[in-house]
Amino acid sequence: MTPNDTSQPGPLPAPSAPAPKGPPPGGLVHLILQHRFFVVALVVVLFLGVLFAWGARSRGSIPLKPAESSVAAAPQGEAAPADRKEPELKPLVPVLPKGGHEAGPPATAAPQVTHEPTLAPTPSKTGPSHVPPAPAVVTPPREPVKGEVFTQALIKIIDDQVNKPWFGWRPNTIVFGKMGLTDNVNNLQLGVLEVARRTVVVLNEHMTRFATTEAYNPRVNEAMNFIMVSPDKYWFPSASGKYREAAQNLEQYIEGLKVGRARFYSRVDYLIALLSNYKDLLGSSFHNLLKDTEADGQPVSWFLTDDYFYYSQGIALAMSEMLEAVTKEFHQELQKKNSHKLMEDAIHALHAASHLHPWVVTNGAKDGILANHRANMSTYIGEAEHVISTLMSQLATN
Repeated sequence: MTPNDTSQPGPLPAPSAPAPKGPPPGGLVHLILQHRFFVVALVVVLFLGVLFAWGARSRGSIPLKPAESSVAAAPQGEAAPADRKEPELKPLVPVLPKGGHEAGPPATAAPQVTHEPTLAPTPSKTGPSHVPPAPAVVTPPREPVKGEVFTQALIKIIDDQVNKPWFGWRPNTIVFGKMGLTDNVNNLQLGVLEVARRTVVVLNEHMTRFATTEAYNPRVNEAMNFIMVSPDKYWFPSASGKYREAAQNLEQYIEGLKVGRARFYSRVDYLIALLSNYKDLLGSSFHNLLKDTEADGQPVSWFLTDDYFYYSQGIALAMSEMLEAVTKEFHQELQKKNSHKLMEDAIHALHAASHLHPWVVTNGAKDGILANHRANMSTYIGEAEHVISTLMSQLATN
């Protein structure tokens, strides 16, 4: 402000009044906010009261002891003793002579409490249970019926090649079967299939019938027809589809065995018929493994060497599993003929053949530095054939 300025100062700005607050909350909300401490205390008291009532109910559901239960079961009108923990000690009373009377009012005889056997009350779900838990019942394993182990082994060798490997059944696929990209797996599966075919034929022709006049089992007969479908059938019908249906029919045959609608006969002559088929199959494989020339006189091609090798390995793989089942199903027959040792030798040779896994199957000379894997496989296949032939002769003797 300069000395020449004569203007009067204006009025000072008045402070603005605070903004009016909204109306206070009313009703139940206003009451709860004002007395929230008492509301919280009331909720806590109610919670503790519920816990106390629940505990009293749980204690009341505990089963009474025999003495307590007899007192509780007393008729109405009789007062229960006030202190049930420990009886009071009374002063000794002198024994009066016979016929004497004590001066004073007669003593009231104490009521005798008879302890009658009472049933323990059912324990409440909320109270602690004093009844020990019942011991767990251990169910013994079910014994398989006659023929179940043999048929399950047949189903297993089919299922292991149709459903277990990658891409399933290979011989009927366009890429892996027709073009031969996985010929090793294809030939192994064909060897397993040949054992399954020979086995199901014997099962249908012999083991499910007591004599030639007995009817065929419809499930096994249909399974045999399905397994006979050509392995390279891709469609109408599919080979893999028919093999699955064959396994399903064999499962139904097992169900018939369990309920007594089907039969399985473990006779020695039927076992000889099965071993005869196995012996012929092993003999054919042994010839293909050991030969140097084909039927037309040409030497065995290197492209056929692995085919013969893996086809024989498939036969050994499937036949070893079937003979293990035969050992269980025909245990008594083998024991009577003292033939268990021969059966074990045949299974051992087939196991050894099924576990040969060379990186590359070579067809070297018999005395050369390069391995001849066909000859190695023929060693175990020939041994199995010889043992099975000896076993058949021993079973046929009286």
